[in-house]
Amino acid sequence: MTSPATKLPSISRDEFGEFFAALDAALDAALNSAPNEAPKEKQKRYPFSWQEEVLDHICEHGVWPERINAPTGSGKSSVVDIHLFANALAAVGAAPRVPRRLCVTVGRRALVDSQATRADNILGCMKKALTDGSGEPDILRRVAEALQSFQTRNDEKESNPFETGHIRGELSNRNLPVTDISACAIIAATPDMYGSRALFRGYGSTKAARPRETALLTMDTVMVLDEAHMNRQLLHTTQRIAELQKREVNLGVPTLQVVETTATPSTEDSDSTTLGVDIEALDSPNDEELRNRVYSHKELMLHPIDKWDGKPGNPATVNAAVDTIKGFLAHREAGEDSKKAHTVGCIVNHVRTAISIKEKLVKDKVLGKEEEVQLLVGRMRPYDLKKLHPDLFTTEGDESVKVVVATQTLEVGVDVDFADLVTELAPASSLAQRFGRVNRLGHRTDSKVVVIEPASGDSVKKDAPPYKAVDLSNAYGWLEALNGTENPSVNPAAMVKNPPVQSSPERLLYQRPEWPDLLEFSRTDENPYDEPDLDLWLHDSLDAETAMGGVIVRDNLPSNTSAAMEILKTSYFAPSDLETFPANLKILQEILDYQDEHGVKPRKFLYRQGEISLWQDADHGEESRQSLAPGDVLLLDMGSVPFTNQGIAVTQRELPSKKDELKAVPFLLKAVSFLDDAELYVAELYVYEKCADREERFRKYLGLSPEEVAELLDAQSADGKKKMIASELTTEAEDGQEVIAWYAVVTDEEFVEGSDIAQELAPAGPVLLDDHQNDVAERTRQLAENLGLAPEFSEVLELAAKYHDEGKRDLRFQQMLGADPDADALAKSGHRSVAEAYRARSRSALPRGWRHEQLSALMVAASPEKVGEHRDLVLRIIGCSHGHGRFSFAHDAGFLLKEGYLPEGMDYEALKEQATRLFNVGYWDNLMEQTSRTYGPYATAYLEAVERAADAQISREGH
Repeated sequence: MTSPATKLPSISRDEFGEFFAALDAALDAALNSAPNEAPKEKQKRYPFSWQEEVLDHICEHGVWPERINAPTGSGKSSVVDIHLFANALAAVGAAPRVPRRLCVTVGRRALVDSQATRADNILGCMKKALTDGSGEPDILRRVAEALQSFQTRNDEKESNPFETGHIRGELSNRNLPVTDISACAIIAATPDMYGSRALFRGYGSTKAARPRETALLTMDTVMVLDEAHMNRQLLHTTQRIAELQKREVNLGVPTLQVVETTATPSTEDSDSTTLGVDIEALDSPNDEELRNRVYSHKELMLHPIDKWDGKPGNPATVNAAVDTIKGFLAHREAGEDSKKAHTVGCIVNHVRTAISIKEKLVKDKVLGKEEEVQLLVGRMRPYDLKKLHPDLFTTEGDESVKVVVATQTLEVGVDVDFADLVTELAPASSLAQRFGRVNRLGHRTDSKVVVIEPASGDSVKKDAPPYKAVDLSNAYGWLEALNGTENPSVNPAAMVKNPPVQSSPERLLYQRPEWPDLLEFSRTDENPYDEPDLDLWLHDSLDAETAMGGVIVRDNLPSNTSAAMEILKTSYFAPSDLETFPANLKILQEILDYQDEHGVKPRKFLYRQGEISLWQDADHGEESRQSLAPGDVLLLDMGSVPFTNQGIAVTQRELPSKKDELKAVPFLLKAVSFLDDAELYVAELYVYEKCADREERFRKYLGLSPEEVAELLDAQSADGKKKMIASELTTEAEDGQEVIAWYAVVTDEEFVEGSDIAQELAPAGPVLLDDHQNDVAERTRQLAENLGLAPEFSEVLELAAKYHDEGKRDLRFQQMLGADPDADALAKSGHRSVAEAYRARSRSALPRGWRHEQLSALMVAASPEKVGEHRDLVLRIIGCSHGHGRFSFAHDAGFLLKEGYLPEGMDYEALKEQATRLFNVGYWDNLMEQTSRTYGPYATAYLEAVERAADAQISREGH
């Protein structure tokens, strides 16, 4: 954290060009230079004129433009560079306060992953600029130092210049910088994941995480919706949220700003501030590269076929694509520069078509090696994607890959630069995006684009899901018009002069959330009779098949379901992003319905909102007691249900005759972060019935009870870096003795920030309650000052933080922490393992589900002298300090209080009377309703999130 006395570096608006060029060079050097090799000299790349204009607008007005119109290949990803520099200027007082967080949202999983990776790589370069120790601070270092000043953390680890986040539906772990709420941040998200969080109902989030994730993504945030024409409903929803936030109390921080970026604008709102590329005004020297891209050579060639029908795996389409690819390859092989990367792209409309094309290319021996053709679709596991050639998805390309066969996942934003492209007929806006993947930089003079289409426009009479007949017919006419020009081209200039026909709306009316909707959605901790269906506010199409979930296979889960659940609930072995196959809910439902040859449905587990449960199949003739929801992840035993073709999740009818040889992702993983080779975690799991060397691995645990094993492992873990955890269940060993079902060795303490158990642990010695609350109050004050919160709300937060853990004074809670009854109350116990903490909780007198923050709110409500004018708001922030109590607590006064366990000086009867009023009669519910109406649902969620961030930071620092 930068102290008030620390002088921030000087940065001026005129230095944006140097920053842009330095960052581009640093990324190129880091990603393309071999270890211990000096970076290659490269011509500096400065921002285009339109990028400078966007920054000027932000610096002048303090807000982003509502719309950015820029053709494919014009550098829309630079919004990240602009965001970082604008915040650096704000940090040093050279520009107005702007949103600290940028969330780039787009409906293509591959692009979301690419954006997240680029953000992480930029962070690596900025961190390196801070630590390389070279002479005078250069522009990267100065920007990094300015951004670092936003951080309020004070832990041993040096603060990052900014934070990153990554959320999409198929990720079982979603990463958001909720603890670093004052920091500058870059977040990549899919529309569902962003939109559901904007409406307080984050898909895959736990109930307790919902409000702080909403606050993070809708306050002090600019949301850039890329290719907004594909997500018109989300655009309407978020614009309405931004409008309604203007009715809320002014906290002193920016509310949500929404920017649509697209080459084909989705609305014609003349009042919107629009910036972007003017292809007729590219005369600046800095625009020379952009001019080359806009006027690049992309010759259009139409390939009509008689038997086109738009259906998945159509043989005529497959054969036409393969023949076209053969011609492209022959042409490139005969060229003078045949050794350079000249990858041919093939983008089709269906997974089955893509798989069939790859299979035919391999069968016909079109290529020397199977590895020379790569398949890329959205339903690939990240673990498998990481095995693909890393240079392939860059503009430099990979000469070892001759062909890439893909689906719509490559339509938007991925920086591939194909030499030639073959595609099948699709809506005009989709084709325009596909055309942008070929000759992207304009360096080639002979690139061709072939579109496979029907022999006659009259053939396009029926819908060919996922596309409508009217859109395909309009695209056919548009292509004929382009083909009728003197030199048929599909470069960006041609797209501007002859714009692609916009796809017809998926629905007649778009829905917008109203104030009562938001108040209802913000009741995040309750269990409604039926969860609201967010499709109405998030999706252009209401087709259920568009909703996404995931599938995971494991090869070492014990047959004992309780033991398997234990493993899955242990954080090191919980579902991970790397092993998750993206799949729509139709595929997930087919997996649930699958029966083996004996008519038995294999065991399945459900991962939802951070919780693991066994899927309960319905009995014969009954409806299932569970239903699938977006973001759900199914966990299967290896080989129990076939669901992949070429390593891609498919429907049962798309399965190959020969099953895929699928492998589970190994647990023993070393995840390496960019530039610093940091080992994120290593975990080894040993399951008795799956362990090949079980006699050696489990010998010392034979005949011991789980409690005895736990004590033995705690002793073994007392010193050293490695920790040992074990099952609380036993199984029968080969000699008839009992033995633990599994155990694991991990490199670090199992500690989940923000979890309930984290509230009871400290990395070092015990933490006194008064010290902890004072530290959190001070950190809250610092956060409020850093964020620029209005003074009255800064005072509210500081008061709430000062008393947020008062309920921990309950003597039952103190006993659980192992406190001395004659000493000062503790906030956290001394060093103990997670297993010890859980055992202490189970042995305490506290009832299951008891919430200390509920008692904290009660104790402060009984002492009105502690709070000021905004009493109810203070109580709300205290009660919701861990995401519970919104809008009611699950338990009443009788559950919360127990006579004889209150701290000295507390009147049990008076407190019980107050508790009855609050939690039995309904005053707490009224308090929540009134504060939401008075201050606003987003403003209150944000205030709660600031206090939670301060608490989490202090806990992370061991205080």
